[in-house]
Amino acid sequence: MVEAIRDFEIEIDKDEVCHLLGYHKGRRPKASISSLIDEKVDKARDLIQPSCFYLLMDIKEVSSPRVILENGITITVTSDILSWVLAVCQKTAIFVSSIGYGLESRVTQLMEEGEVLKGAILDAIGSLAAETAASCLQDKVHEIANSVGAEITPRYSPGYCDWDITQQRVLFEVMDSSQTGVDLSDNCLMTPRKSVSGLIGLGWGEKNRIKLTPCRFCTKKDCPSRR
Repeated sequence: MVEAIRDFEIEIDKDEVCHLLGYHKGRRPKASISSLIDEKVDKARDLIQPSCFYLLMDIKEVSSPRVILENGITITVTSDILSWVLAVCQKTAIFVSSIGYGLESRVTQLMEEGEVLKGAILDAIGSLAAETAASCLQDKVHEIANSVGAEITPRYSPGYCDWDITQQRVLFEVMDSSQTGVDLSDNCLMTPRKSVSGLIGLGWGEKNRIKLTPCRFCTKKDCPSRR
């Protein structure tokens, strides 16, 4: 059964917002921009409606690059890296998280009104909030794993590492859009845009391997998501 997490607070770190806006290596926004960021962070609180949904599935078989998952329905995810990571796991949590349409709609409105800077700041806040919501879901899965003496992998989302973006369709076979409020387009993009989907492995065996970041296998050194 798909489980839901709602009505939780999203904390917005101003320093992280500044980082997303391009303020790196000790650079700080000037006073007027800093004040505008504070204003948009405050307004974002009324626009963000976070929710997370997850389904625990058994790992039935791993045969690189395929991983077969089962829980009333059987799905197959395809990725060399995922198959290596999940080979030492017994379960996965398939998930979709989102912050809803409110912030996205306001960004669109600001852009249409020519308020590009305000729109860009609010959009950055939305991106951070979406990742924070996914992290809240990851914390919940970690609690579940800890309760049975297991460890979890990092989050994996279609489009990262060698996991093709079209694998979104596989995840949405078990994550019902009518329940999650997140739809998938023909080109595998989610709406609301500030949504995250993916999976997390749970395992009882080689815990050090389970926690390894996949970035150690990736040759893309300039990836902004590198861990």
